[in-house]
Amino acid sequence: MRSGKAVHGVVGSVLALFGIGLLVAGGVLLAVFGTQRDTDGFITSETTNVSTDSYALTSTQLDLGGLRNDWLPASWLATIEIEASSEGEAPVFVGIGAREDVADYLADVAHDEVTDISNREVTYRSHDGEAQPTAPSDQELWAASAEGPGSQSLVWDIAPGQWTIVIMNADASPDIAAEVSAGASSPWFGIGIAVMLIGGFLSSGLGAIMLVFAFRRPRDVAAETAPPAPQPVAAVTTGAEDDTA
Repeated sequence: MRSGKAVHGVVGSVLALFGIGLLVAGGVLLAVFGTQRDTDGFITSETTNVSTDSYALTSTQLDLGGLRNDWLPASWLATIEIEASSEGEAPVFVGIGAREDVADYLADVAHDEVTDISNREVTYRSHDGEAQPTAPSDQELWAASAEGPGSQSLVWDIAPGQWTIVIMNADASPDIAAEVSAGASSPWFGIGIAVMLIGGFLSSGLGAIMLVFAFRRPRDVAAETAPPAPQPVAAVTTGAEDDTA
């Protein structure tokens, strides 16, 4: 194979494989996007049971300090939904606030921090304290919150900063038991899937074309340029020669 064809073959193979990868990933995301959304358009996680005998449960995994959205509405980036349902007698409270403000609110208050959720198994880190907190709804630190009996849903357009999610009993009593799920919605989900599928079709198609050119058998140039073979000439006899014979 000549060097030009070798280059076409390598590049075509890479493009074809890359395109197939995009198509597979886009197809998987399309299936998830089409089947895992709730009626409000959120892609939600499975429900997880969380509990503690302290006053609060927190999660400090929302670090959006590098987010810049001065020119774009926050709802165009992503909207998150946290749904909590109390399994105890007290109504549930769920809120999200700036990490420093939540740390001040729960200073010297016994609470547990959720550090990991894997296969519905929850890992906690305990924080000791002697103080009893005031009711969470009395605080003005929440960027978004919801409280009440039964299932409560917090919906929040993400914003730059470092945030903490808090789950408590609405009356600030200890012994919390709740079912929690989280979801997210963004117009970029659909746009990203479309880009992946279109890019996959284009990349795999271009790769296939390059592979066809790379492995196409060359025409027999020598056969095309060679002069035609001479035709046999029939023998001609005269009448005189026949008489002599």
